[in-house]
Amino acid sequence: MTEMSFPNQSTPSPNQPPVPPAGKPPRTTRKIVFSVLGVLVALVVIFAGLVTCRMVTHTAVPSATTDPTPYTRLTKEMTDALAAKDEAAFLKPFKGDELREKQSKVFRNLVRIPWQEARWEQQLVVPQNGSLQVNFVHQVRGVDAKPVAEEYNWRIGHENGVPVITEVGSASDSSAYYPAPWDLYDDLAVENRDHLVVVADKGQSAELERDADVLAQAAKDDLDAWHRVAPSVPSGRQPGPGFFVVLEKNRDVYNKLYAGDGRANDQLEAGVNIGMPADGSTSAHEFGGSRIVIDTSLSAFTSANWQEDVSEIGRHEMAHAILAPLETEQVLVAGMQKTQTWVVEGFAEYMAFRGKDNLAQANLKAALHAYQYQIQIPGSHDFYSSRAQNRSVNYALAGSAIGYLARKNGEDKLFAFVVAHYSDPGQYDQEIMSATGRTKEQFQADWVSYVGSIVPEVR
Repeated sequence: MTEMSFPNQSTPSPNQPPVPPAGKPPRTTRKIVFSVLGVLVALVVIFAGLVTCRMVTHTAVPSATTDPTPYTRLTKEMTDALAAKDEAAFLKPFKGDELREKQSKVFRNLVRIPWQEARWEQQLVVPQNGSLQVNFVHQVRGVDAKPVAEEYNWRIGHENGVPVITEVGSASDSSAYYPAPWDLYDDLAVENRDHLVVVADKGQSAELERDADVLAQAAKDDLDAWHRVAPSVPSGRQPGPGFFVVLEKNRDVYNKLYAGDGRANDQLEAGVNIGMPADGSTSAHEFGGSRIVIDTSLSAFTSANWQEDVSEIGRHEMAHAILAPLETEQVLVAGMQKTQTWVVEGFAEYMAFRGKDNLAQANLKAALHAYQYQIQIPGSHDFYSSRAQNRSVNYALAGSAIGYLARKNGEDKLFAFVVAHYSDPGQYDQEIMSATGRTKEQFQADWVSYVGSIVPEVR
């Protein structure tokens, strides 16, 4: 599952679309479905919030000083301290033993990440009602296509006219991409590979060390496939060049990462790719990179075939991460977007099983076992069904449809089709025709016959 505009694109629990053999949950993407009334209410609230924001931004709010210089200096000094790996300088503005101890841990975590760029900058020039909204703008080397931002709220006090930080928290709710692993973990363990950074809490170092090489091979597999085809992408966009993966066995922590107070728990989800908005983008919707979070408590990490299962989860989520920066549609109501979920999740499933046709077919057969409904390309509305079997079937069918397109028309056509659809989802019918030479109805009919040749009982 990944988080595109679709709230999150995920891997069916343990990355398996089909109803897995005992204990293997299906890969999935988290979806939030609103009623029409709910959407209207949400829009009213958003409009009111924008009005309020404009009032706050353009109204003089009393604060200790209206001079922006001290706050610009504050963020610059923290940026310089991180670059110099100077912990004392980094901690200087924080007040209170407990806060300084926590920020000391944050600093020690941050210096372990291979940054291409890392800086703090305020969203507003001066605090509002004692709060300074700050972006941690960062780009992980070899991972992010463009810098991305995590949003913080600093409570500001003053000592002798100099601003100090008395509290650190999220700038908003789940839209702030806070907390990151460097905020949550007391001691961050990090494994660096080519175009891959894998992190976990120090207490999970053994799992991290065991899985890092498997995930590195998964990264290489996906990137090699992408670079071999090298599909053209829209001007100003570039695919994700690498992957940042967080391994977490505690489901509560898993759901909290990058999500403020936490996401609703989706028990059918084994992993999720969270798109990170590009900092300073002039586009209405653009991701600069992704963060992959994987639940290591699931059977995929403990079974006799754990290497195969972990590889599949990794390849699935990494496929989402490659494509996330190409996404253009912002989805307000899950299931009502123009971007076809079967294309999004089907491509990730195809990449998970790419080069493993026997496993892909076994996966399809397992998912369709005892399935009594008409075979068709899954729709977006109920793709992420709360029923394990239905979701498994949707993932397996989507992966099969993408695999069939590649088999009949070649990977060059497949990759071009997926890139085109991410870039301009409103042209779906034309994109199918361009990739296959068939209408979407003809393509589906041909594919249904193909599925029937593999699983005759569902004809």
